[in-house]
Amino acid sequence: MTFNRTLIVAIGALLPASIAAADVTLPEQMTWASYDSQSIVYAESISIGKVLEKHYGMKLQVVPIRNGFSRFLPVLSGKADLMTTGSDGYFAQEGAFIFAKKGFGPQPLRIIAYNANNPGNGAAVTADSGVKTWADAKGKRVAVVQGSAAPAKVVEASLAFAGLTWEDVIRVPVSSWSAGQEALINGQADIAAANTTSPSVERLANSPRGIFWPPTAHDDTEGWARLNAVAPYIQRAEICQGIGIPDGTCVQINGYGYPEYLSLPDLADDTVYNLVKAMDINSDEIGTAFPRAKGYAFDLQVTEQAWPWHEGVIRYFKEKGVWNDEAQAHQDGLIMRQEVLAAAWAEMNAGDVPDDEVDFAAKWGEVRAQHLSEAGLPVVYKDVWNF
Repeated sequence: MTFNRTLIVAIGALLPASIAAADVTLPEQMTWASYDSQSIVYAESISIGKVLEKHYGMKLQVVPIRNGFSRFLPVLSGKADLMTTGSDGYFAQEGAFIFAKKGFGPQPLRIIAYNANNPGNGAAVTADSGVKTWADAKGKRVAVVQGSAAPAKVVEASLAFAGLTWEDVIRVPVSSWSAGQEALINGQADIAAANTTSPSVERLANSPRGIFWPPTAHDDTEGWARLNAVAPYIQRAEICQGIGIPDGTCVQINGYGYPEYLSLPDLADDTVYNLVKAMDINSDEIGTAFPRAKGYAFDLQVTEQAWPWHEGVIRYFKEKGVWNDEAQAHQDGLIMRQEVLAAAWAEMNAGDVPDDEVDFAAKWGEVRAQHLSEAGLPVVYKDVWNF
């Protein structure tokens, strides 16, 4: 499943902030579930909250939560309005991996905004590995984080770009994302999930083994079709500055906006509309307060995402004149997919269900695949438990 990504171009100049601010009404308080307090995402949220409080008096409570799955719980229980997330948000929408168990399943999530400052979330290899293209990865050792689908799917997607699968490489279990880069440094692996901004990746680049980013050339449509069949949320990324990128050069790799701000559809349309409007009006100030937050600028957002947009955002898109028939058709297709998944989940839980977690996931995978196939939609994850 690939997306035709149409870059939003803001039409017309914004009203002066002092005038436009009068047209924004935000609630007295919002609660966002975010990454842990040491993360760059948490710092971004705090910076945005300070700007919103300054202009609109809204108090923002940012709740730091380290675990991706746990970050969804306050939203699902109504204790948080939205969450910041990465690829875990797609797994939640699909009812896959950690969400493929009783009491959870597919979630009808809506995207509100995302940071388009893509850090190049892909896979790196050691410079001495001999891997210059992803086809060269055959037979190499791959660091795989145990219990975490997100880094595994990034690597699997990069392999799929060259027509390779897990059967073509050697898995090396590691305990965490950063431990994957340590495995490269220590000579235990050749390939690991990585991005172009992480300190652990910088340690790899400065080690005797060095670092290299095999390209996923943007004009290779067949390669990208294979890549997106594994990870539909991954987008093309051209990185010109970053760890392991020589000065004056750019590399075409893959990544995704990070983080995404996701909510349930019942978050009030007016709240969401005014939130994205406020972030747009004050985008320069937000970007000054925290430079990486420039990636939330309205003119960098892309209409066609892996999640449907919240209706409050679409209202603002229409007001700005950038929502078209193609965007609406894509939106409708994503909502239909969520409805098919919801029907599959209802059928799954209508009768006797296995008590064992693994057996439950296996049956859910079958029911899910049947419903999606009958609707003519890509299954994406045939195995919703193992990765």
